[in-house]
Amino acid sequence: MQFYKALRNNLQRQKQLQYKVNISLVATSIPANYTNATGVPMYTGWMTMSYIQQTTVSITYYSLDDGQERHSTTSFRYFKMYGWSPWVTPFMEDCDIAIFNIGLHYGAHDDMRSTHYGGNRFSDDMNAVITHMTDFASSSDHRIAVWRSVLPQHFNTVDGHWTTEGTNCSLKTWKGDEEQEIQLYNTAAKYVFSTNCVTMDRDPPYCSHRHEYNCTVDRTSLEYRTVYKYFLDNNFTEHLERFKQPSIITGRVLQWNIADLFDVPHWHASDGDCSHFCYVVPLYEAAFERLGLLLPMSS
Repeated sequence: MQFYKALRNNLQRQKQLQYKVNISLVATSIPANYTNATGVPMYTGWMTMSYIQQTTVSITYYSLDDGQERHSTTSFRYFKMYGWSPWVTPFMEDCDIAIFNIGLHYGAHDDMRSTHYGGNRFSDDMNAVITHMTDFASSSDHRIAVWRSVLPQHFNTVDGHWTTEGTNCSLKTWKGDEEQEIQLYNTAAKYVFSTNCVTMDRDPPYCSHRHEYNCTVDRTSLEYRTVYKYFLDNNFTEHLERFKQPSIITGRVLQWNIADLFDVPHWHASDGDCSHFCYVVPLYEAAFERLGLLLPMSS
């Protein structure tokens, strides 16, 4: 949610600063009506999505090349997940770009299990996410799947991760070495990527190859809580037809790595939450700049 709001706020800021470009924003809430056609969540309540938050942006400007007026419109949405929630994915079917992130709602230590939806392990749910992202990206040349790194936590604990004992923010940073990422969740995600994906070859090589992956998965796998397994277990037969052929697929997944930008504990708004609500404009401008640099590679 913080990224959805930050993007909207940054666009509002540009609207006030620009004089050659006209920017308009319209925010709406779309009811998330769960049916057998979409999939029904295992749980309904504050952890599930009642509404899809959407902002439609229209931009009008005059081209410097020919002096003609140009107009473009797009929409961006926030899909709520507390842990991996396969019942949310049908609502994304009309999206061209899907950016995924899970992590903070799984315990950071031991076997990293979730406290929601059956206590699944983060690594298992991460495998299910990679499977869906690969399926999403491979289904159309116009679709782009992006994994966003997990932001660092800054709680007053041994390694900065939240525990029931660590409720206040720490002024320490928790940078790791090459083997240990800033966040334990990112280390686990990195391992899942390494087992499913390979970096894309480039000739000549350039720095973007570190962020582009070709992933090969079995989208009908029952080993993890894949979207297919969820539909199969709940007898959502109308969704199962498209999984028949092929089973093994390959797709491109992009990595949006920004944890290092947010490794600034004293910029958090309060001690109430040392993971979220870090609304400092330069952080998000830098983060969205990285996303802007990443997306054209997939065009």
